[in-house]
Amino acid sequence: MDVAYRQGTITAADLERQLGGNPSNSTVRTQLRVLEQRGYLVRIEQEGPHAFRPAKPRQNAALAAMQRFLQTFVDGSVEMALGTLLTAKEADLSDEDLDRLQALIEVAKKEKSKE
Repeated sequence: MDVAYRQGTITAADLERQLGGNPSNSTVRTQLRVLEQRGYLVRIEQEGPHAFRPAKPRQNAALAAMQRFLQTFVDGSVEMALGTLLTAKEADLSDEDLDRLQALIEVAKKEKSKE
């Protein structure tokens, strides 16, 4: 999907060239069909090889993926997800990162109080 979002449209040959591990053309075509069936890609009618584009803008797809992640791994809890990320050694958050997160939290509080 990253390749599709970066390029806008992709064909199996495009994707095959960019993926690591030398996947076969049939494997790549199968994955494109699966992504199309699941509603992530839309086939573009054109002459020549089948081309696909993302079905949703990247931000919409990211939100849907985040919602699935929250339901699957932390029972829908944003607090638990954020807490896990903040305490993970792998996160390696800088003071600037934490300041930006704090600012986002403050904005969310202000928006919530307006409701």
